[in-house]
Amino acid sequence: MPGGIHPPLEVIASWPAPNYHNPARRPRATTYLACVMSPIATFFIFARLWVRFYMQRNAGWDDWLMVAATPFIIALFVLIPYTADYPEPAMHIWDVDLTIFTRQRKLLLVIEEVFVVGTGLVKVSILLFFRRLGSRGVSKTFRIATWVAIITTALSTVAFAIAPLVGCRPLSAYWDQVDVIKIATGYQYHCFDEAADITVAGIISTIQDVVATIFPNLIYWKAQIPIRQKVALFSIFAIGYVVAIFGALRTYSLAYLFYGTYDVSWQLWEIYNWATLELHFGILCANAPALKVFVKRYLNITEIVRSKESSKSRSQQKSANSNNTNSSRPTVPSSKGTSSKGPGSKIAFWRNSFAHHGYVSQPTQISVDEHGGIRVNTDVDVT
Repeated sequence: MPGGIHPPLEVIASWPAPNYHNPARRPRATTYLACVMSPIATFFIFARLWVRFYMQRNAGWDDWLMVAATPFIIALFVLIPYTADYPEPAMHIWDVDLTIFTRQRKLLLVIEEVFVVGTGLVKVSILLFFRRLGSRGVSKTFRIATWVAIITTALSTVAFAIAPLVGCRPLSAYWDQVDVIKIATGYQYHCFDEAADITVAGIISTIQDVVATIFPNLIYWKAQIPIRQKVALFSIFAIGYVVAIFGALRTYSLAYLFYGTYDVSWQLWEIYNWATLELHFGILCANAPALKVFVKRYLNITEIVRSKESSKSRSQQKSANSNNTNSSRPTVPSSKGTSSKGPGSKIAFWRNSFAHHGYVSQPTQISVDEHGGIRVNTDVDVT
């Protein structure tokens, strides 16, 4: 069955009468997903930037690209659920008010442009991060492959961002081609094959997700670390496979919209949901490696408990010494000794060493030195 945004007259004639009062509607799933996942993804982004720019003070090009991608990402957090669920949730095409078709097409063009540019910047950021991890200790072939992936991702991002802007003449034909009044009055326009462009873009994007997920496995596979540490490191980047799955499902839904159904408004609901999941999990994957440093610094429950226990022990010792009349001078641990051996010294040590570590925190067996190479520590653990 063919499909797309231009149903023939015989298909339109077969549709039921419109129900503008109580139509069948999809649930507002896109809004619910965004409300839950957008705050989490935003936290991951700013935690990573805080670690790299403030704590470690050795941000690289991958971090600057994430900064550039952040406005696009935040815009998508708002645009996708708004377009999907407002003013009304998704409904069948025959129940949709004809006057909102052009409005939806304008929003779709904005979403497509922002999505392509934003996700493209995130992918290049991830690949640049892997290039830093693999700049030392890996083969020349791997480094070349990484650069090839970076260049092809950047070029495809530019190409698929430009295509919708130059594909229709005039540009307004992108949304006016669904204006039934203009079409009825003989509106003349020329547009590119939108179905082929979007489908090919989705396929290439999914392949890029898979490639970006394979690269860290090649880095860590030959590392001389215990299996437990390898599993922990692989699990961080395994989110990329989830992103690729969501990207494949989004691509399939897009292809079905253009080649399998004319009920466009109903089918768009699936596309919005897959795009939302792909976007958010991609953000989690891109920023997860730096999160452990942030958690160790600000959410280290073990250090907090140890600090409280140490403070309580010192207080009890002071009380005991003050009651000891046989001692001419109470034995009170000096602040200098405490800071050199207690938790305070550990925190101070971490503060002084942030600038010398990469994306993986000190307790992780693999880290990145100041030159971007791999450092393997000997007596650490990844949990």
